[in-house]
Amino acid sequence: MGIICQPILKTIENQDIPVPSERMGHLFYEFLGRYNEWKAAKVQEMIWMFILLFLGMCIILLPWFLLGRGLVMSSVMLVIFYFASRHYLVLNEQVSHLFVNVHILHHHLMGKLEVGFCEHLEPCQCAENFRRYVIMNYNISFYNPSLR
Repeated sequence: MGIICQPILKTIENQDIPVPSERMGHLFYEFLGRYNEWKAAKVQEMIWMFILLFLGMCIILLPWFLLGRGLVMSSVMLVIFYFASRHYLVLNEQVSHLFVNVHILHHHLMGKLEVGFCEHLEPCQCAENFRRYVIMNYNISFYNPSLR
């Protein structure tokens, strides 16, 4: 006869999160923090990509629409494009670094869930309950090895 799991409830920001163990809770909070950083950095990267696209289109189209001053304005936009590109490349490197961190933490959490990392001695459903909770509340899957 199986045991009914009583997962540890950790409270963070007025939210109870059922985690199979205390160490798992710390690991999950670290993962969640890095995951949110990564998502925010991805949004910033996308915004800067659109800025670069807009600047590039302006550089190309301004000489055609502004026949007198278009070449001068296009040159100014080219300088702005250069600095925006440098900022985008720094941001892209940060996003890549955060992705690696999040991927490693995700893989580590999945490994702990696969071996049933909890503080119960008998077979239990702690890991499955935690996976369902995370996918329902955070839309993060611990069922497949890749992040979306």
